[in-house]
Amino acid sequence: MLDQDKLLLWEQILKNTKVSIVVLNFNGKKYLETTLPGIMKLDYNNLEVIVVDNGSSDGSIEYIRSFNNIRLLQSPRFKEKNFACNFAISKATGEYILLLDNDALIEDASLIKKLLNFYRKLNNPGFVSISLVEKEYSKSGYYGGFFCSTFINYNKKINNEDLKKLNGIEIGFPHGANLFFHIDLWGQIGGYDNDLIYSGDDTDIGIKAILYGYKNYLFSESSNIHLGVNNSKSDDVFIFKWKNMIYSHLSNIFVNYKFKNLCFSLLCFSGFAFLKTLKQAIQRKNIFIISTFFFGHYTFIKNIKLVIRKRKAVQSKRVVKDDIFLKIKAPKIVS
Repeated sequence: MLDQDKLLLWEQILKNTKVSIVVLNFNGKKYLETTLPGIMKLDYNNLEVIVVDNGSSDGSIEYIRSFNNIRLLQSPRFKEKNFACNFAISKATGEYILLLDNDALIEDASLIKKLLNFYRKLNNPGFVSISLVEKEYSKSGYYGGFFCSTFINYNKKINNEDLKKLNGIEIGFPHGANLFFHIDLWGQIGGYDNDLIYSGDDTDIGIKAILYGYKNYLFSESSNIHLGVNNSKSDDVFIFKWKNMIYSHLSNIFVNYKFKNLCFSLLCFSGFAFLKTLKQAIQRKNIFIISTFFFGHYTFIKNIKLVIRKRKAVQSKRVVKDDIFLKIKAPKIVS
């Protein structure tokens, strides 16, 4: 086939391929005022834009309604990210989904075309994570997720301009703030786990995709801009996040790992979680923070029957015998 014929065929495929952009929002009007206009500038015609609101009270609803070509959904359950995402994706009509946080700014107008072209060339594509940068910083650690003995490997930050060198690498799990995938995969995975209140969502779907025979990749030909900031500075916010994160990670390990890796990983993560909890209690001079470690483990034990049922379901459907996601290591780039 001549190059011109290939180009015409690809243009026809793009014309017939519908993409749904799903944006999760909770009191994020200050971000939406920048990110939604960015989405509206995308150079792609067959596009559906959905914003699912999670119980906002900052004027977000009124602002979203000012766009005629944005579909507003209000989650039946407030302040539950996983449920809200699953709800919105179940209403989407696109063949592909681009899932975004409300503070993820798209500056590349041709992003959708690039993602579709990237996806079609991949080997058994599962989830594609789009790299993120923060304009006020010259380095970024948002280039996909990787696992280690203490569960999550915290990426070394590299120069923003070096992110392009990583385009197409295989990753352990995607970052949910910028997530691209085929809608059929979401159905096979079962979406996010509605029982996880905070964290554990991206790691869970990333592992399941690999266990079910797919591969997760990084797209860093262009990067989106992260406008938000870490808001874990207050003790109350940290306590809420950390206690639920401990439960989520314990659940992820128990549900998805082979038994030979499960016991060691649970022990390593618990040890890491205890040391981090102790460090935070000392730094914040708040002894109550130590209770988060025990609360997370208590919640895990309390829900053990539910977790066991999930484990049986996942292990019965896995087509990959080994926990190969543990062998996918973060790239080494000297910045």
